[in-house]
Amino acid sequence: MKTKKRKSLFQNNIFVFVLSLFISVCIWLLVVINVSPQTTRVIKDVKVTIDDTVPSQFGLEVFGESEFTVDVTVKGKKYQISTGNLSAEDIVVTAVTTNVDAPGFRTLQLRAEPVNENASYTISSVSAKTVDVYFDTAKTVQFVVEPKVVTDGFSVVEDGFTCGEVTSSEKSVVISGPSTQINRIENVVAECVLEKSLNSNYSVETAIVPLDDKGKSDFDYLTLSVDKTVVAVPVLRVKTVDTAVSFKNIPKNYIESPLNYKVSPAKETFNIFVDQYEQITSYDVGIIDFKALSPTNNRFVFSSEKLPVADSAVKEFIVTVDMSDFSQEYVNVSEDKIKINNPDNLDYTLSYYPNSVVVVGPDAELQGITKDKIYVEIDLSQVEIKEGETVTIPALITVESDSCWVYGTYDVEITF
Repeated sequence: MKTKKRKSLFQNNIFVFVLSLFISVCIWLLVVINVSPQTTRVIKDVKVTIDDTVPSQFGLEVFGESEFTVDVTVKGKKYQISTGNLSAEDIVVTAVTTNVDAPGFRTLQLRAEPVNENASYTISSVSAKTVDVYFDTAKTVQFVVEPKVVTDGFSVVEDGFTCGEVTSSEKSVVISGPSTQINRIENVVAECVLEKSLNSNYSVETAIVPLDDKGKSDFDYLTLSVDKTVVAVPVLRVKTVDTAVSFKNIPKNYIESPLNYKVSPAKETFNIFVDQYEQITSYDVGIIDFKALSPTNNRFVFSSEKLPVADSAVKEFIVTVDMSDFSQEYVNVSEDKIKINNPDNLDYTLSYYPNSVVVVGPDAELQGITKDKIYVEIDLSQVEIKEGETVTIPALITVESDSCWVYGTYDVEITF
């Protein structure tokens, strides 16, 4: 029986082909790794790191542009600097700040290095050798916003009208930035620019602008807490109307039937807001509290200083309330009618309270007012106390009547 000879693998054409290909690839890799020539590659957009070690010792920080990138050219064997083996994160570019010890612009030298100290490639060039950076100490200041009206030489309002107090919706602004520039700010304005004179109220949103002592706004690197505001320009018109007063803490019967009074002068000329001009027929020159009104105290004087009086010669208004039908009596206070609001359950002693109060009203009504109709309210909720301390607290004293009221103010003393 014949024995069949086994063929050698090297007699198999497919095996020989595969083996030859494998050997060729290995030889190629050996050549590429050990024999291939040096080549170069440009790595784009490598981030620049600004070294703050020295500046921070002087309280300095970077303002303005601080994000820089450069292109770095590296040299090495092709496989070492391929995109798969080397990226921008493998290179560090540092802006050197060893000489930064004072505020101002500095031209910083760039130093590029591999992150890996044992890198087998070299850095041959960087697209930029320097960067310009501004250093300064930081400062934050709050400024008042000054509203201004700007015209091209014409009057703010038309003839027959006056301009009221110009206001800004933003009363102040917080500005942060380099100390050198913050210190140059003289004032902060919000300008309302008009194209013609006004005959009605006007408002507009406008920018908030810091200015130096020369009126210029050439600042850089400033941050404003708010950069816009609404400037309102109120327009007023002169009108002569009756003078009047209003009352507060009014007993019920005098709400619909007010007390008679006289104001001197009885008429006066006021600057009235144009949108209220037609509706205004009288002008309140002050407020009278019934607690301050009695037969012996019925004359009140109100200054015109804060009133929109058109005639600057008018300094005051004198008001006389007709109290001819009223009298006043002392009425005792009952401790049973004292109510104390004590939400924190404080330990206290009522050291003093008024034995009597002055009640004002028509004679017929006063005869029926007894101590049982006098009520005293004391509120301890807003009182700051210390143990063993006696505190004086205002008391709210009222009378059970639609026609009478308690004249004057009264205090009590509480010991804790």
